Amino acid sequence: MLVGITGPSGAGKGLVVRVFESYGFHAIDADEIARAVVMPGEPALTRLAEKFGSDIVKADGTLDRRLLAKRAFASRENTDLMNDIMLTEIRTRMIAYAHECRTREEDCLFDAPLLFEAHLEETCDCCVAVIAPLELRIKRLCERDGITESEIRSRIKMQHEDEYYTSRCQYIIINDSDKTMLEKKAQELVQLILRRSD
Repeated sequence: MLVGITGPSGAGKGLVVRVFESYGFHAIDADEIARAVVMPGEPALTRLAEKFGSDIVKADGTLDRRLLAKRAFASRENTDLMNDIMLTEIRTRMIAYAHECRTREEDCLFDAPLLFEAHLEETCDCCVAVIAPLELRIKRLCERDGITESEIRSRIKMQHEDEYYTSRCQYIIINDSDKTMLEKKAQELVQLILRRSD
């Protein structure tokens, strides 16, 4: 079985993914793959430098993520451009990893904020949206990423509203309490999904 898990930044998707992993799901992490596709020498890094400025590549050949983020999240057009450059390569790699899991008869999941932009839902058996109230998300992201509230709000402004995720997913988890409650909701959901897949 292949499950897609998505949602906006700071909603608590990471904890939900860890709960699925505790039930035997192999997580295929889009963010991890996104880091791999911009390693020195990768075609995606070259294209990003062409579009966002050669100075986003540091002297050692690695990507200056903060500078790219500053430019990419400056407008919806720039955000879409960055995503277009990276998503084709990310999608190809994620689908290949999912195929390997299925060959081994393992349940797996896509941990993917841009699940729908990459059209990964087309390969999933079902999709889960993890959402949370905006102010809670901002608080969590400030604590997690160590950046200012204004930077967080600027990034969030370029992301989709909750309805974008909830209208496309078969299952929804609303993370409006603490970690214990989120974990409980995730456990109940994974049990339901596994029962329905039998």
